[in-house]
Amino acid sequence: MKLAFLGDVHGNLEALEAVLRDIEGRGIDEIFCLGDLVGYGPDPEAVVQTIKAKGIKTIMGNYDDAVGFSRENCGCSYAPGRESEVGDISLKWTIEHTSEDTKDFLRTLPKRLSFEVEGVRFLLVHGSPLNELLEYVKPTTSAKRLKEIIESVEENIVVNGHTHLPMTKWVGGKLILNPGSVGRPKDGDSRASYIIVEVNKGVVWFEFVRVSYDVKKTVEKIVKNGLPVELATVLALGQTFDMGPGKPEFFL
Repeated sequence: MKLAFLGDVHGNLEALEAVLRDIEGRGIDEIFCLGDLVGYGPDPEAVVQTIKAKGIKTIMGNYDDAVGFSRENCGCSYAPGRESEVGDISLKWTIEHTSEDTKDFLRTLPKRLSFEVEGVRFLLVHGSPLNELLEYVKPTTSAKRLKEIIESVEENIVVNGHTHLPMTKWVGGKLILNPGSVGRPKDGDSRASYIIVEVNKGVVWFEFVRVSYDVKKTVEKIVKNGLPVELATVLALGQTFDMGPGKPEFFL
Protein backbone atom coordinates (compact mmCIF):
# COMPACT_ATOMS: atom_id res chain seq x y z
CA MET A 1 0.00 0.00 0.00
CA LYS A 2 1.23 3.45 -0.94
CA LEU A 3 -0.29 6.35 1.01
CA ALA A 4 0.09 10.09 0.49
CA PHE A 5 -0.24 12.50 3.41
CA LEU A 6 -0.67 16.22 2.90
CA GLY A 7 -1.84 19.09 5.05
CA ASP A 8 -1.90 22.80 5.83
CA VAL A 9 -3.24 23.74 2.39
CA HIS A 10 -4.45 27.09 3.73
CA GLY A 11 -6.56 28.23 0.81
CA ASN A 12 -3.75 27.83 -1.73
CA LEU A 13 -5.47 26.25 -4.73
CA GLU A 14 -2.47 26.40 -7.07
CA ALA A 15 -0.30 24.47 -4.60
CA LEU A 16 -3.01 21.88 -3.92
CA GLU A 17 -3.64 21.25 -7.61
CA ALA A 18 0.09 20.86 -8.26
CA VAL A 19 0.44 18.32 -5.46
CA LEU A 20 -2.58 16.33 -6.62
CA ARG A 21 -1.18 16.24 -10.16
CA ASP A 22 2.13 14.95 -8.80
CA ILE A 23 0.36 12.27 -6.77
CA GLU A 24 -1.57 11.03 -9.82
CA GLY A 25 1.54 9.57 -11.43
CA ARG A 26 2.91 7.79 -8.36
CA GLY A 27 0.57 4.84 -7.95
CA ILE A 28 -0.86 6.09 -4.67
CA ASP A 29 -3.61 3.93 -3.17
CA GLU A 30 -5.12 6.55 -0.85
CA ILE A 31 -4.64 10.21 0.09
CA PHE A 32 -5.10 11.65 3.56
CA CYS A 33 -5.24 15.31 4.59
CA LEU A 34 -4.13 16.54 8.02
CA GLY A 35 -6.34 19.62 8.14
CA ASP A 36 -6.11 23.40 7.85
CA LEU A 37 -7.70 23.51 4.42
CA VAL A 38 -8.49 27.19 4.88
CA GLY A 39 -6.98 30.40 6.22
CA TYR A 40 -4.31 32.78 4.87
CA GLY A 41 -4.79 31.86 1.21
CA PRO A 42 -7.19 33.41 -1.35
CA ASP A 43 -9.16 30.28 -2.36
CA PRO A 44 -10.68 28.66 0.74
CA GLU A 45 -13.93 27.73 -1.00
CA ALA A 46 -12.25 26.14 -4.03
CA VAL A 47 -9.77 24.21 -1.87
CA VAL A 48 -12.52 22.66 0.25
CA GLN A 49 -14.62 21.78 -2.78
CA THR A 50 -11.59 20.15 -4.42
CA ILE A 51 -10.91 18.03 -1.34
CA LYS A 52 -14.57 17.01 -1.23
CA ALA A 53 -14.72 16.19 -4.94
CA LYS A 54 -11.61 13.99 -4.66
CA GLY A 55 -13.02 12.16 -1.65
CA ILE A 56 -9.83 12.75 0.34
CA LYS A 57 -10.11 11.62 3.96
CA THR A 58 -9.47 14.73 6.04
CA ILE A 59 -9.16 15.57 9.72
CA MET A 60 -9.85 18.94 11.35
CA GLY A 61 -7.20 21.60 11.80
CA ASN A 62 -7.44 24.60 14.10
CA TYR A 63 -8.23 26.90 11.17
CA ASP A 64 -10.96 24.55 9.94
CA ASP A 65 -12.47 24.69 13.42
CA ALA A 66 -12.22 28.49 13.59
CA VAL A 67 -13.79 29.04 10.17
CA GLY A 68 -16.39 26.29 10.49
CA PHE A 69 -17.64 27.70 13.78
CA SER A 70 -16.98 31.37 12.88
CA ARG A 71 -14.73 31.87 15.89
CA GLU A 72 -12.98 35.12 16.79
CA ASN A 73 -9.51 33.57 16.66
CA CYS A 74 -7.83 30.40 15.43
CA GLY A 75 -5.83 29.64 18.59
CA CYS A 76 -2.54 30.21 16.75
CA SER A 77 0.55 31.25 18.71
CA TYR A 78 0.92 34.65 17.05
CA ALA A 79 3.38 37.22 18.35
CA PRO A 80 1.68 40.38 19.67
CA GLY A 81 1.42 43.22 17.17
CA ARG A 82 1.31 42.99 13.41
CA GLU A 83 1.46 39.18 13.28
CA SER A 84 -1.70 38.92 15.39
CA GLU A 85 -3.36 41.61 13.30
CA VAL A 86 -2.60 39.77 10.04
CA GLY A 87 -3.95 36.54 11.53
CA ASP A 88 -7.19 38.22 12.61
CA ILE A 89 -7.67 39.83 9.19
CA SER A 90 -7.06 36.50 7.46
CA LEU A 91 -9.52 34.65 9.66
CA LYS A 92 -12.27 37.25 9.27
CA TRP A 93 -11.79 37.36 5.49
CA THR A 94 -11.87 33.56 5.21
CA ILE A 95 -15.08 33.31 7.25
CA GLU A 96 -16.67 35.91 4.97
CA HIS A 97 -15.56 34.09 1.81
CA THR A 98 -16.68 30.55 2.59
CA SER A 99 -20.18 29.23 2.00
CA GLU A 100 -22.42 27.67 4.62
CA ASP A 101 -21.96 24.34 2.84
CA THR A 102 -18.21 24.62 3.27
CA LYS A 103 -18.51 25.68 6.91
CA ASP A 104 -20.76 22.69 7.55
CA PHE A 105 -18.18 20.37 5.99
CA LEU A 106 -15.40 21.86 8.15
CA ARG A 107 -17.48 21.44 11.30
CA THR A 108 -18.00 17.74 10.65
CA LEU A 109 -14.32 16.86 10.21
CA PRO A 110 -12.98 14.47 12.89
CA LYS A 111 -10.17 15.63 15.17
CA ARG A 112 -8.29 12.34 14.83
CA LEU A 113 -8.27 9.30 12.60
CA SER A 114 -6.84 5.86 13.39
CA PHE A 115 -6.49 3.04 10.88
CA GLU A 116 -4.37 -0.02 10.10
CA VAL A 117 -2.49 -1.00 6.92
CA GLU A 118 -0.88 -4.43 6.68
CA GLY A 119 -0.45 -4.63 10.44
CA VAL A 120 0.93 -1.09 10.80
CA ARG A 121 -1.31 1.26 12.79
CA PHE A 122 -1.52 4.95 11.94
CA LEU A 123 -2.86 7.88 13.99
CA LEU A 124 -3.59 11.17 12.23
CA VAL A 125 -3.91 14.42 14.21
CA HIS A 126 -3.40 18.02 13.22
CA GLY A 127 -1.49 19.08 16.34
CA SER A 128 -0.62 16.28 18.73
CA PRO A 129 -2.39 13.26 20.25
CA LEU A 130 -2.62 15.22 23.53
CA ASN A 131 -3.98 18.41 21.95
CA GLU A 132 -5.39 17.59 18.52
CA LEU A 133 -5.80 21.12 17.20
CA LEU A 134 -3.27 23.40 18.83
CA GLU A 135 -0.04 21.76 20.02
CA TYR A 136 3.02 22.37 17.86
CA VAL A 137 5.22 19.27 17.63
CA LYS A 138 8.39 20.76 16.12
CA PRO A 139 11.87 19.49 15.33
CA THR A 140 12.88 21.46 18.46
CA THR A 141 10.26 19.89 20.74
CA SER A 142 12.02 18.45 23.80
CA ALA A 143 12.71 14.74 24.14
CA LYS A 144 10.72 14.77 27.37
CA ARG A 145 7.62 16.16 25.67
CA LEU A 146 7.95 13.79 22.72
CA LYS A 147 8.08 10.88 25.15
CA GLU A 148 4.92 12.14 26.90
CA ILE A 149 3.14 12.39 23.57
CA ILE A 150 4.14 8.92 22.39
CA GLU A 151 3.25 7.30 25.72
CA SER A 152 -0.37 8.30 25.05
CA VAL A 153 -0.41 6.56 21.64
CA GLU A 154 -1.19 2.92 20.86
CA GLU A 155 -0.53 3.23 17.12
CA ASN A 156 2.86 2.67 15.47
CA ILE A 157 3.01 5.87 13.43
CA VAL A 158 1.72 9.36 14.22
CA VAL A 159 1.26 11.70 11.26
CA ASN A 160 0.58 15.33 12.13
CA GLY A 161 0.71 18.83 10.70
CA HIS A 162 0.23 22.35 12.15
CA THR A 163 3.91 23.40 12.23
CA HIS A 164 4.37 23.59 8.42
CA LEU A 165 7.80 22.00 8.95
CA PRO A 166 8.67 18.59 7.45
CA MET A 167 9.79 16.32 10.28
CA THR A 168 10.56 12.74 11.17
CA LYS A 169 11.23 11.57 14.74
CA TRP A 170 11.78 8.08 16.11
CA VAL A 171 10.59 8.08 19.72
CA GLY A 172 10.10 5.12 22.03
CA GLY A 173 9.90 2.67 19.15
CA LYS A 174 7.31 4.75 17.30
CA LEU A 175 7.52 7.08 14.33
CA ILE A 176 6.29 10.69 14.18
CA LEU A 177 5.96 12.17 10.68
CA ASN A 178 5.01 15.66 9.53
CA PRO A 179 4.67 16.13 5.76
CA GLY A 180 5.20 19.89 5.95
CA SER A 181 2.78 22.29 4.30
CA VAL A 182 1.17 22.25 0.88
CA GLY A 183 0.10 25.88 0.84
CA ARG A 184 2.30 27.75 3.33
CA PRO A 185 5.74 26.16 3.88
CA LYS A 186 7.91 27.54 6.68
CA ASP A 187 11.19 25.68 6.17
CA GLY A 188 12.74 28.08 3.69
CA ASP A 189 11.59 26.14 0.61
CA SER A 190 8.63 27.77 -1.12
CA ARG A 191 7.63 24.57 -2.93
CA ALA A 192 4.60 22.61 -1.71
CA SER A 193 5.46 19.66 0.52
CA TYR A 194 3.87 16.28 1.17
CA ILE A 195 4.95 12.76 2.13
CA ILE A 196 4.52 9.28 0.64
CA VAL A 197 4.46 6.29 2.99
CA GLU A 198 4.64 2.76 1.62
CA VAL A 199 3.83 -0.28 3.76
CA ASN A 200 4.97 -3.65 2.44
CA LYS A 201 4.54 -6.70 4.67
CA GLY A 202 5.00 -4.61 7.80
CA VAL A 203 8.05 -2.72 6.49
CA VAL A 204 7.57 1.06 6.26
CA TRP A 205 9.29 3.30 3.71
CA PHE A 206 8.69 7.03 3.38
CA GLU A 207 9.69 9.89 1.09
CA PHE A 208 9.23 13.65 1.41
CA VAL A 209 8.22 15.22 -1.90
CA ARG A 210 8.54 18.88 -2.92
CA VAL A 211 6.42 20.24 -5.77
CA SER A 212 6.82 23.55 -7.57
CA TYR A 213 3.67 25.55 -8.31
CA ASP A 214 2.69 28.99 -9.63
CA VAL A 215 3.46 31.04 -6.52
CA LYS A 216 3.13 34.27 -8.51
CA LYS A 217 -0.49 33.48 -9.39
CA THR A 218 -1.39 32.86 -5.73
CA VAL A 219 0.42 36.04 -4.66
CA GLU A 220 -1.50 38.05 -7.24
CA LYS A 221 -4.78 36.67 -5.89
CA ILE A 222 -3.80 37.65 -2.33
CA VAL A 223 -3.11 41.23 -3.45
CA LYS A 224 -6.24 41.40 -5.63
CA ASN A 225 -8.43 40.31 -2.71
CA GLY A 226 -6.97 42.97 -0.42
CA LEU A 227 -5.39 40.48 1.97
CA PRO A 228 -2.28 41.59 3.90
CA VAL A 229 0.86 41.67 1.77
CA GLU A 230 2.71 39.76 4.50
CA LEU A 231 0.76 36.65 3.48
CA ALA A 232 2.22 36.91 -0.01
CA THR A 233 5.72 37.44 1.38
CA VAL A 234 5.54 34.21 3.40
CA LEU A 235 4.65 32.25 0.25
CA ALA A 236 7.42 33.83 -1.79
CA LEU A 237 10.06 33.16 0.89
CA GLY A 238 8.79 29.81 2.12
CA GLN A 239 9.12 30.99 5.71
CA THR A 240 7.62 33.38 8.22
CA PHE A 241 9.41 36.49 9.37
CA ASP A 242 9.39 39.11 12.11
CA MET A 243 6.43 41.43 11.41
CA GLY A 244 7.43 43.92 14.08
CA PRO A 245 9.01 47.37 13.55
CA GLY A 246 12.51 47.69 12.13
CA LYS A 247 14.42 45.44 9.78
CA PRO A 248 12.72 42.04 9.22
CA GLU A 249 14.51 39.10 10.81
CA PHE A 250 13.78 35.81 9.15
CA PHE A 251 13.28 32.65 11.19
CA LEU A 252 12.05 29.10 10.71
